[in-house]
Amino acid sequence: MKLFQIALYTGLALCSASAAFAQYGLYGSPEVLRMPQQNAAVQYATPAGYPATATPMAGQIPGPAYYQPPAAAYQPYRPGAQYQSPQPYLRRPTRLTVARQPGPVQPIPAPPMAPAASAPRPAPVYSNQQVHQGQATIVQDNRDNGPYRGVLGRFEQAACGEYPNDYGCGDYCGDGYYSPWYASLSALVMGRSQGRRIWTSYVDGSVTDQLTNTQFGMQWKLGGEVRFGRRFCRCCVPYALEATYWTTEAFSGHRYTTNPGGYVSTPLIVDPMTFGGVAAQDWFDGAEEHRLWRRNEFHNFEINLIREQLAWADESYWDIGWSVGIRYFRFEEQLTFGSLRQGGSWGQSGAEAYFSERISNNLLGVQFGFDAAYNVYNGVRLFVTPKIGLYNNYMDQTFRAYTNDGRVGSGPYGSFPVHSTKNCISFLTQIDIGADWQFSRNWSARVGYRVVAVTGMGLADEQFPQYMVDTPEIANIQHYSSLVLHGAFVGVTYNF
Repeated sequence: MKLFQIALYTGLALCSASAAFAQYGLYGSPEVLRMPQQNAAVQYATPAGYPATATPMAGQIPGPAYYQPPAAAYQPYRPGAQYQSPQPYLRRPTRLTVARQPGPVQPIPAPPMAPAASAPRPAPVYSNQQVHQGQATIVQDNRDNGPYRGVLGRFEQAACGEYPNDYGCGDYCGDGYYSPWYASLSALVMGRSQGRRIWTSYVDGSVTDQLTNTQFGMQWKLGGEVRFGRRFCRCCVPYALEATYWTTEAFSGHRYTTNPGGYVSTPLIVDPMTFGGVAAQDWFDGAEEHRLWRRNEFHNFEINLIREQLAWADESYWDIGWSVGIRYFRFEEQLTFGSLRQGGSWGQSGAEAYFSERISNNLLGVQFGFDAAYNVYNGVRLFVTPKIGLYNNYMDQTFRAYTNDGRVGSGPYGSFPVHSTKNCISFLTQIDIGADWQFSRNWSARVGYRVVAVTGMGLADEQFPQYMVDTPEIANIQHYSSLVLHGAFVGVTYNF
């Protein structure tokens, strides 16, 4: 073992010595070349053609020379001449993508004492073509032929404009056609999901023969959306600050329930409620007719900071952007259940009685979203834009029981109307799916489908108790329902 260690250490020492000799040229080094002696005044002379310096030209340089250029090749030095172009600048500089390819071997450059003459550069080329320069093939790309066709999109590549960047992030960024403002107008057609089903009518004398509940269809309604925004640039990254408002016509519907040859009653327990001392059962049980009315109203307002699509930066056909902002969403619903007293007629004083619930949900909170898209053709892309947010839902409700002659319902726990408020946490998610088309530099069109889903909502159906005299239960707002709005949209955007 010791012999092996001695042999190993000896080998390492020999290798180290060999490396040291090679490093310092102690063996195997070539003989030192002898350079010709020069006069000190000649050695530091300035070549002809350059501006005069403190040391004058002493004469010709003796000895061998690397290169003897003709006298006509020397010209006076002009600062910046190598960057000048014989043609005026007409368009923005485009990004160059360099692909290294093998090429011919270049000649040895002239020594520092004999610089080559500066020649003006040709005018830049703005088309998709290859220009060979030595060993490099430069592909000069123009976004006019890229996935965006060189036009403004929804928030798009003209966000920064062709101006020097104030944040030290580069000389230029964006497109020279600067249109920072944009406005959009869209038409909507939307419907809503159904709430919880509450039965309100059955055939008088046969409680199992149910006739009517609160789930009845409401027609889809037209609406509109307005967006207005301003783009700005930060380190060649486009952003936008955008305000959005959309709404629809009020959803409304009604249903009438009768029993030909008989009467109708309600499974809701109205006893021992009274109207001016008269039992409420006289109006709602054994009635001539029952009626239901529903009305919904929606309003949505948002302010978002948007980091815009950056596919134009590397000619990718995929897009991605994100947004963050605040949203206010209001949903108001009114549900009224009316009954015509036996032997009465509609419009007759004291013949009609009503239960009416009116509730509003006011959501205010923050949201985050992103915009993912794929450019299928020049100026045409498919997109999906989801947003999700956390909100405080302030609910306000009023429940009334009354007759058409002014009498108010009352019971053992109190009288009507019952008014209450509550706050809860709600989640709101919106997803837009569709396509947009940039058909000119300033105009684009979009079409798609929108789904808005909200949790933690107080709906009017939920506020009707089984016992109508239970005013404490009515005051405790139920907010465990969900609401879904969905429908199509089509619109245009103008950049200016």
